[in-house]
Amino acid sequence: MLSDWRVIYIGGVFISLFLFILLVSKRKKSTADKILSAWFFFAVVHQALIGWYAFNKMSDMPALIGWELPFPFLHGPFLYLYILFLTGQQRQGWRNMLHFIPAVLVAGLMAWVLPLMPVAEKLGVVPSKFAPLFHVMVGGIMVSGVVYVILSLYLLRRHRRNVAVQFSNTDKITLNWLRYLIGGMGVIWIVVIFFESAASLYFVVALFIFFIGYFGIRQVGIFSNPPPAHEVYLPAVVRPEEPVLAVEKTTAADTDDSSPKVKYEKSSLTDAEAARIHAALTALMQEQQCYKDAGLTLGDLAKALNVHPAVLSQVINSKEASSFYDYINVLRVEAFKQLLLQPASQQYTLLSLAFECGFNSKTSFNRNFKKITQLSPSAYVKAMHINMQEEG
Repeated sequence: MLSDWRVIYIGGVFISLFLFILLVSKRKKSTADKILSAWFFFAVVHQALIGWYAFNKMSDMPALIGWELPFPFLHGPFLYLYILFLTGQQRQGWRNMLHFIPAVLVAGLMAWVLPLMPVAEKLGVVPSKFAPLFHVMVGGIMVSGVVYVILSLYLLRRHRRNVAVQFSNTDKITLNWLRYLIGGMGVIWIVVIFFESAASLYFVVALFIFFIGYFGIRQVGIFSNPPPAHEVYLPAVVRPEEPVLAVEKTTAADTDDSSPKVKYEKSSLTDAEAARIHAALTALMQEQQCYKDAGLTLGDLAKALNVHPAVLSQVINSKEASSFYDYINVLRVEAFKQLLLQPASQQYTLLSLAFECGFNSKTSFNRNFKKITQLSPSAYVKAMHINMQEEG
């Protein structure tokens, strides 16, 4: 049984190496790609040490014993920083390097402690006087793992909110890749905390590498160059911190019915400029019907209007009393209702007409239509006494 497990350990090493080569050979690597490449480099080394332990080769090279301890302190920071940069939530500066201080400190301690330990002590043949130090390190590894899984979940939650700001259709924007990474890391740390078996830990780590490889290769853009995408801006660009576009936050205690707060009172955008942008936006929608593009983003419209995406978002919020997502889907619903009135449309199904108007899924169409009209599409058609083609 153990030999079968060893094969999986070695397989994890080669899969890690293969994924690392794919990432390094990827053209036009983003910062997130570079972080993932560095992560897989250290994963290869870590997996090699795991395989070395699995085959009980410690006595052949006792100088390597103990050097596996700094690596677990790297995986949490790499996961967090990868998600941070992939989702565009990073901040400028050198502070991101602070996440690696625990790994550097542990490596420094190992450089000092390990030369002082005889081989028998490293192999566990005799008790080690440094045992309390190693227990502290193992505890630190557990704390690090849990903390960074929680921080990564927070980033994922915040990114999910950011997606709704920029995209007109969100149903097919999957966050599975990030969920797999965080979930896999969570399972590993559960094994670390609740199971004392080293074999179980090595087995789960190897399976996690296989898991990442399989889903990462299937996910377009992770290990290969993504196809041309719609114009998407980082959340920091959509909601910048510059005073010119700052938004004043108010609480319920600050709100007075007699003197209501203006949502964008700190913005330098004048009413005249906002009206001009809104008129241009309305004309663009009427002439080009951009809402029919299922992949339309806030960045696409901002680029077409030659305005900052945060300014456009502000104009839509103030002039339409709506978010970008709701604004576009209202236009799609109105276009659908107009399309229903055309006799030639009765030979098509409701869903095919919805796709023609820019919706990209039945779920999204039904949800938005009922939200806007208070009726389901089929109930609306029945109320209008229109005979439509049955859904296939």
